[in-house]
Amino acid sequence: MLNRILVALIGIPILMYVYYSGGIPLLVFTNIIVGIGLYEFYKMSELSGQKPFSKLGILAGLTIPNLIYFLDPLKMGVYLFLPLSALIICAMGVRIFENKVENASVDIGVTALGVAYISILFSHILLLTYLPNGGAWLIAIQVMVWVCDSAAYFVGINIGRKFFKEGFSIISPKKSKEGAIGAIIFTILAICLINYKYQLIPENYPIVIALGFLVSIVAQIGDLAESMFKREFKIKDSGRILGEHGGILDRFDSMIFVVPTVYYILKIFVY
Repeated sequence: MLNRILVALIGIPILMYVYYSGGIPLLVFTNIIVGIGLYEFYKMSELSGQKPFSKLGILAGLTIPNLIYFLDPLKMGVYLFLPLSALIICAMGVRIFENKVENASVDIGVTALGVAYISILFSHILLLTYLPNGGAWLIAIQVMVWVCDSAAYFVGINIGRKFFKEGFSIISPKKSKEGAIGAIIFTILAICLINYKYQLIPENYPIVIALGFLVSIVAQIGDLAESMFKREFKIKDSGRILGEHGGILDRFDSMIFVVPTVYYILKIFVY
């Protein structure tokens, strides 16, 4: 418990500073999350007997946020998919030169999945900073994710299984439908309060409510997606870098899904 409190006391102010500042601090942060996240993902898969091309995957994954930051963000399509395409070609080439057939599709597939799942999705955090109030939006997104996670937990603890007897998912049996509904309600309330205070989307509450709803749904999908991988790989936590908080993927699994979702909603319907 002491470890959890210390990590929160130190980590939250740093995180808020990085989000609001953007620039190089955010780029460094993104590289850390992507690099360690990919390492954890590939290590989990190795424990289950798979043999991903970890070094190639991490290299390709780290290339993406740096291309986005240092080159023209308007060409993000190239920056997101060029490293992934090169990775697939190189991984297949290595396997062919090794003259190995066994589990080729699985090993190459999990390598590419790691880059798409962690690097491509999370690197949208840099693209968000190019939108109006980008830093404020990053903080708002993180607060929504925290509210969603906390509401799901506390509502589930107090009234879980009282209205819906079956669990929310066999992927994570402790999660309840009541908790999921509570997470949706409180996430919508959170973004409405944030928007009322800071006017991120002035006088457009239908979009604000829809945004809160989608963020809650996607955040819970992100949480369950990582749980799905951990169950497949038969491990409890993605890592121990954050002590009792687990690994990087354990802490940022929801943000990985929420960041690109909010980016495209804002890009299409607001800005």
